[in-house]
Amino acid sequence: MRARLTLRAASVTAAALAIGACVAAVRLFVSPDDDYAIPQSADKCRELALRLASGPDAPPSVEITAWSLVTAVAVLTVVVAGTTWFTAGRVLRPVEAIRGRFDELATQRSPRRVPLPRSGDEIARLVHTMNTTLGRLQTAVDEQRRFVADASHELRSPLTALRAELEIALSRPEQADWPQVVHGALGDTQRLQRLATDLLLLARFDSGGEDRGAQTVDLADLVREEVARRHPPTHLTLQLDSALDPVLVHGHPALLTRVLGNLLDNAERHADTAITIRLSHDPQQRQAVIEVLDDGPGIPPADRQRVFERFTRLDDARTRDTGGTGLGLAIAYHITALHRGTLKITPSLRGAHFALHLPTCLS
Repeated sequence: MRARLTLRAASVTAAALAIGACVAAVRLFVSPDDDYAIPQSADKCRELALRLASGPDAPPSVEITAWSLVTAVAVLTVVVAGTTWFTAGRVLRPVEAIRGRFDELATQRSPRRVPLPRSGDEIARLVHTMNTTLGRLQTAVDEQRRFVADASHELRSPLTALRAELEIALSRPEQADWPQVVHGALGDTQRLQRLATDLLLLARFDSGGEDRGAQTVDLADLVREEVARRHPPTHLTLQLDSALDPVLVHGHPALLTRVLGNLLDNAERHADTAITIRLSHDPQQRQAVIEVLDDGPGIPPADRQRVFERFTRLDDARTRDTGGTGLGLAIAYHITALHRGTLKITPSLRGAHFALHLPTCLS
């Protein structure tokens, strides 16, 4: 870049000086009455310049002055080129240092950042943008590593259990209870299938592959169908409090059903005796609200945002023995964000209280 800037500056300067010199020579040394009068066409101008520079009939003063102008143009061009080279080097030296530092940090994946200049000019803004980019890249890489580690751990647990069951049964086949072995292997296989399905769904969310095919959905019908489809354990009661009027939103029916299903699965695992679902509509705010409440141990305030992260389980309330993959609430959170809604945990006297807000369709 430094060489290109110098070459361009020298070329422009030389051209400007040459044109100015030619015009000055013509105006100074040519009168309207002599043989060197300014012609009207470009070809004649070129011919006049040649005659002025080296023609046999050119006056000595004109010839000397022409060579002086040529020399001046050459000297000024060299001066401008040198000045441009020096100035461009001083201006681009910090940029080169920043580039080298950025390349070093990007290669080493270091938490350090490029030093921010105090000038406050364009270079400082460039450094700020580069540091922001490095921070985002590091966050994305850390999240990807954590996700891969968690997914590997989750996949290893059912695979280890499945292998142990089969190895024990094969070591003593005559004493093995094969129906029980098959039943246990089927449970581990189903858990692996659910985990793989959830991981693929999250991967599609990350790649933006679930943002097409939306349609108008009646949440009232969707909630009633999901409640009628479920068969909670005998010690739980499932109560629905829903308006009879349609509550229309724009979204994916299957994904919205998945959100409600994940919330109900979470409630069934941790409720003691009752689960309540409420559906309401706020016409003023144009918001549809689905609330899922249970009377279980609840979620501490410090963990009410962390439970929406992938593979998050609270020590007391969420364990692998309850059958969850640790992805249900994360998937529900992603689907809600995809539909431009919010999913949060609101304070309650007992148990967990999930509130899902979705924008309704315009009437």
